[in-house]
Amino acid sequence: SHLVHDSDLRMIVNELKNAGAEAICINGQRVVSTTGIMCIGNVIKVNDEKVGSPFVIKAIGFPEMLTTALDRPGGFLEKLNLDGIVTSIKKSNKVQVPKYTGVISSKYMRTQK
Repeated sequence: SHLVHDSDLRMIVNELKNAGAEAICINGQRVVSTTGIMCIGNVIKVNDEKVGSPFVIKAIGFPEMLTTALDRPGGFLEKLNLDGIVTSIKKSNKVQVPKYTGVISSKYMRTQK
Protein backbone atom coordinates (compact mmCIF):
# COMPACT_ATOMS: atom_id res chain seq x y z
CA SER A 1 0.00 0.00 0.00
CA HIS A 2 1.18 3.50 -0.79
CA LEU A 3 1.08 6.30 1.72
CA VAL A 4 -0.15 9.79 1.02
CA HIS A 5 1.98 12.27 2.94
CA ASP A 6 1.13 15.73 4.21
CA SER A 7 3.67 17.09 1.73
CA ASP A 8 1.69 15.46 -1.13
CA LEU A 9 -1.46 17.30 -0.06
CA ARG A 10 0.45 20.59 0.32
CA MET A 11 1.91 20.19 -3.19
CA ILE A 12 -1.55 19.67 -4.70
CA VAL A 13 -2.97 22.64 -2.75
CA ASN A 14 -0.06 24.82 -3.94
CA GLU A 15 -0.57 23.76 -7.56
CA LEU A 16 -4.28 24.62 -7.28
CA LYS A 17 -3.49 28.02 -5.71
CA ASN A 18 -0.94 28.74 -8.44
CA ALA A 19 -3.61 27.89 -11.03
CA GLY A 20 -5.94 30.50 -9.54
CA ALA A 21 -8.17 28.40 -7.26
CA GLU A 22 -10.40 30.74 -5.27
CA ALA A 23 -11.51 28.13 -2.72
CA ILE A 24 -10.04 24.74 -1.75
CA CYS A 25 -11.02 22.04 0.73
CA ILE A 26 -9.58 18.66 1.71
CA ASN A 27 -12.15 16.13 2.95
CA GLY A 28 -14.48 19.00 3.87
CA GLN A 29 -11.82 21.09 5.64
CA ARG A 30 -11.56 24.54 4.05
CA VAL A 31 -8.00 25.59 3.27
CA VAL A 32 -7.25 29.21 4.23
CA SER A 33 -4.00 31.16 4.62
CA THR A 34 -3.53 29.89 8.19
CA THR A 35 -4.37 26.23 7.45
CA GLY A 36 -1.82 23.73 8.64
CA ILE A 37 -1.49 20.41 6.79
CA MET A 38 0.73 18.11 8.84
CA CYS A 39 1.41 14.54 9.83
CA ILE A 40 0.99 13.63 13.47
CA GLY A 41 2.18 10.03 13.66
CA ASN A 42 0.22 8.13 11.02
CA VAL A 43 -2.58 10.70 10.85
CA ILE A 44 -2.81 13.79 8.65
CA LYS A 45 -4.39 16.85 10.21
CA VAL A 46 -5.89 19.75 8.27
CA ASN A 47 -6.92 22.74 10.44
CA ASP A 48 -6.17 20.51 13.47
CA GLU A 49 -8.86 18.03 12.31
CA LYS A 50 -7.91 14.45 11.45
CA VAL A 51 -8.54 13.56 7.81
CA GLY A 52 -8.15 10.13 6.31
CA SER A 53 -7.85 8.42 2.99
CA PRO A 54 -9.36 8.58 0.45
CA PHE A 55 -8.57 12.28 0.15
CA VAL A 56 -11.07 14.34 -1.80
CA ILE A 57 -9.73 17.76 -2.71
CA LYS A 58 -12.22 20.24 -4.14
CA ALA A 59 -11.33 23.55 -5.75
CA ILE A 60 -13.32 26.39 -7.23
CA GLY A 61 -11.76 28.31 -10.08
CA PHE A 62 -11.48 28.46 -13.87
CA PRO A 63 -11.80 24.74 -14.78
CA GLU A 64 -9.34 24.67 -17.68
CA MET A 65 -6.59 26.38 -15.66
CA LEU A 66 -7.08 24.08 -12.68
CA THR A 67 -7.13 20.95 -14.84
CA THR A 68 -4.12 22.05 -16.90
CA ALA A 69 -2.09 22.80 -13.77
CA LEU A 70 -2.79 19.38 -12.27
CA ASP A 71 -2.82 17.26 -15.42
CA ARG A 72 0.33 18.54 -17.09
CA PRO A 73 2.99 16.03 -18.17
CA GLY A 74 5.66 15.83 -15.48
CA GLY A 75 3.28 17.42 -12.99
CA PHE A 76 2.70 16.34 -9.44
CA LEU A 77 -0.45 14.27 -10.10
CA GLU A 78 1.44 12.31 -12.75
CA LYS A 79 4.14 11.59 -10.13
CA LEU A 80 1.49 10.36 -7.67
CA ASN A 81 0.02 8.11 -10.37
CA LEU A 82 3.46 6.69 -11.14
CA ASP A 83 3.94 6.06 -7.39
CA GLY A 84 0.79 3.91 -7.44
CA ILE A 85 -1.44 6.45 -5.74
CA VAL A 86 -4.70 6.56 -7.66
CA THR A 87 -5.73 10.07 -8.61
CA SER A 88 -8.48 11.39 -10.79
CA ILE A 89 -9.75 14.81 -11.78
CA LYS A 90 -13.45 15.44 -12.18
CA LYS A 91 -14.93 18.72 -13.42
CA SER A 92 -18.27 19.88 -12.07
CA ASN A 93 -20.38 23.01 -12.25
CA LYS A 94 -21.71 22.30 -8.77
CA VAL A 95 -18.63 22.22 -6.54
CA GLN A 96 -19.32 23.23 -2.96
CA VAL A 97 -16.53 24.20 -0.60
CA PRO A 98 -17.55 24.73 3.04
CA LYS A 99 -16.78 27.98 4.80
CA TYR A 100 -13.93 28.09 7.29
CA THR A 101 -15.29 27.58 10.78
CA GLY A 102 -12.12 28.31 12.75
CA VAL A 103 -10.93 31.63 14.07
CA ILE A 104 -8.41 33.65 12.10
CA SER A 105 -6.47 35.82 14.48
CA SER A 106 -3.94 38.18 13.03
CA LYS A 107 -0.96 39.60 14.84
CA TYR A 108 0.00 42.37 12.42
CA MET A 109 -3.06 42.92 10.26
CA ARG A 110 -6.01 45.00 11.38
CA THR A 111 -9.12 46.38 9.75
CA GLN A 112 -9.08 49.97 8.62
CA LYS A 113 -11.48 52.35 10.33
